[in-house]
Amino acid sequence: MLVSCQPKCSGEWLRRWRFLLALETFSCPLSALAAAVQSDSSSADEKPNVVPDNKIIRRRSRALSSDSVVQTLHCLKRKPADAFAYFKDTESIGFHHDFSTYAEIMHILSHSRQGKMLVSLFCDIVSPTGSGGPEILALMKHLRRTCASHTLSFAINCLIKAYTICHDAQVTIDVLSHLCRLGYVPSAWACNFVLKFVAQSSGSEMVVAAYEQLKCSQMTLDADSLSIVTRSLLKAQKADKAFQLWVEMIELGVRPHEYSSFVIGLCDCGKYDLAYGVLQGVTKERVPIEAVAYNMVIDGLCKEMKLEVAEKVLDLKAKQGCSPDIYGYSYLIRSYCKMNNVLKALDHCEAMEFHGIKINCHIAGYLLQCFSKLGKTSEVIVYLEKFKDSGIRLDKVVYNIAMDAYCKLGNMNEAVKLLNEMMTRGLAPDRIHYTCLINGYCLKGNIRSALQVFEQMLKTNIVPDIVTYNILASWFCRTGLVKEANLLLGHMMDQGLENSVTYGVAIDGFCRAGHLSDAVVLFNEVEEKGINNIEALHTAMVRGYLHSGSTGLAYKLFLRVARQGSLVDSFSCSKLINGLCREGNVKGASTVCSMMLEKGVVPDRISHTELIFAYCEAGDMHNAHLWFERMVQLIPPDVIAYTVMMNGYSRAGQFKEACYLFDRMTKLGIEPDAYVYAVLLNGSLKETLKREWPGLGNESRGLLLRTKHNKLWGNMQDIGVEPDVYCYTVLIDGLCKAGFLREAQGLFDEMLQKGLKPDAYVYSALIHGYCEQGEIKKAEALLQEMVMNTKTDKLTLSDLRGKFLRFRKALSHP
Repeated sequence: MLVSCQPKCSGEWLRRWRFLLALETFSCPLSALAAAVQSDSSSADEKPNVVPDNKIIRRRSRALSSDSVVQTLHCLKRKPADAFAYFKDTESIGFHHDFSTYAEIMHILSHSRQGKMLVSLFCDIVSPTGSGGPEILALMKHLRRTCASHTLSFAINCLIKAYTICHDAQVTIDVLSHLCRLGYVPSAWACNFVLKFVAQSSGSEMVVAAYEQLKCSQMTLDADSLSIVTRSLLKAQKADKAFQLWVEMIELGVRPHEYSSFVIGLCDCGKYDLAYGVLQGVTKERVPIEAVAYNMVIDGLCKEMKLEVAEKVLDLKAKQGCSPDIYGYSYLIRSYCKMNNVLKALDHCEAMEFHGIKINCHIAGYLLQCFSKLGKTSEVIVYLEKFKDSGIRLDKVVYNIAMDAYCKLGNMNEAVKLLNEMMTRGLAPDRIHYTCLINGYCLKGNIRSALQVFEQMLKTNIVPDIVTYNILASWFCRTGLVKEANLLLGHMMDQGLENSVTYGVAIDGFCRAGHLSDAVVLFNEVEEKGINNIEALHTAMVRGYLHSGSTGLAYKLFLRVARQGSLVDSFSCSKLINGLCREGNVKGASTVCSMMLEKGVVPDRISHTELIFAYCEAGDMHNAHLWFERMVQLIPPDVIAYTVMMNGYSRAGQFKEACYLFDRMTKLGIEPDAYVYAVLLNGSLKETLKREWPGLGNESRGLLLRTKHNKLWGNMQDIGVEPDVYCYTVLIDGLCKAGFLREAQGLFDEMLQKGLKPDAYVYSALIHGYCEQGEIKKAEALLQEMVMNTKTDKLTLSDLRGKFLRFRKALSHP
């Protein structure tokens, strides 16, 4: 712009110069340039000798002197544009300006506040590629001596602007800091201009460094400075640093004026707690905050499920005088529904209505979806009618939730009515609505109606998705409609929706319906053809085999897939481990666990425990111990796993190892239950009868048995574990085997007093004890009581009655 205006300014100056010469009233000495210009204006006849242009320029530049240029500039001080044009014109004809001429033009432009011209002048001086000039600091020092403070401040602003044009951010910051150290006081505008320049040209770290450097230089930083720095930091997702600077500036006495923007910026960075802290602070100072800032904080806190804090923000908003709106309530209602806390959601709905805010279709959808998730299907229908009566314009989401509720209730007529009602209101149903109806008819077993809806869906050019096909395929297979299932799968292929998940659903459906052979045929066809995500297909077939009771076939398929480098999902592996353990194939279960670990998949705690239990049942405590210790490294065992190992050791006659495991478990903070103590009591009894019983008299035996039982019994009471029926059964059985029937009967009576119902095992233990002592009548009385109070199988009754006959014969024939 300066370049384009120079010819006009130069021409104006020349006209004025000729006018002054004609009047001969100009008091300043005539310069060589003026004489040259005057001679140029004469006619061709008066200039017989024409001098070449370059010689004229050199003659003119030699005719000028610094003093004459300064005097001319001084005379033009009231016309700064003319002065600047003269300065540039003299430079263009080859005159080299010195300190005095630069000082004069800088003085003129600063006093007249000609910012664009002064910036252009400074750019020529400080630019690495410019024409150069005197030392800038010397010029500023001269200006400082000759100008008022406001003029100097204006010049500094222009100088800083020139540096931002000619140099990078760091050079500009260094110059500003250097000026400050020399005693110049840059204005707040200069500081903020530099910060904006840094923010636009560099990263947030450079902005913070500039801010720190300016602050250390004792420069004036105001609310605008704070806004520039914090805005840059928030844009770079450095909210913690922005908040720290915000607090520091407030402590220095700076009063920010963009509270709402700062709160919104913190929310954009996900720092909702910090935003809440800012809101708490400004509420005390009565600083106005925009409603959108409050709503963004509430929304963010709700997404983090900090609902109590979000409610406090809603209260802060009301205290600030902001009118309640639908947004804050909507966020809270949505989140409480997500937590399935429908009562709190309804409370906020009532608060909305109290403030005259109407519930919209989105809030209605949140509430209905919450009722549906809670299984309160009838409530969905009730509230749907309430919303319709209140005049809420329902959307397609709400209609789908309500249709799903009617489908779950089996009321398909009402579900279809809702679909028709939706269409009369101008809402076109999509695949979700049709899929909902298809699923409802399938749940009722009405496959024909489900197919009719499917056909209607196709006629209206709505393309079914994978969910629709999965529902139909599953029900076709479950109901044994093999032909229809194959036709559906073929239709899927035609639509380009061939999917391993759908084939898996079909295989699962066949197996659940008892059509294992059809599932195998489908599996072989798809596997041979090849399909993406074939692991899902293998998983479905393994589960199908397991569901059909073909654990061996499931194991073979698992091995084949694993050797090919794949693995069925962890849930199927767990089911396979459990099935192998139940069938006694402990080696196979161990192989599955090992292969899972080789693939980086850790079997769950239940699978580990099942495998350990199977080894214990087989009496292989070595392998049981190995897998238990491996479990300790991978998944901390629970009380069940410890109990399984302790019971295994007790049954194997290794009671010391069982006691060691008990101590190890309690030291880890795992509290034993009644079953653990029952296992230890049983193990203690066996250990006593086997190793310590022989050679002792009756009194010594009784004392030993009572001592061990009382120790464990007292330990149970100390930690507050109440004995259950199994504990009493173990104790009573042990006392009966040791011949202490009175004590056994006492424990039996104690059970009854505590309200515990004895089972057949307790009765059987006492009956055997009385038979061994020859007290057949008491045994028979207990047998009758057992038949009346328990469900006893025929084999147990037959065994007990046979025992009575044997004992009667033995008594009658001594």
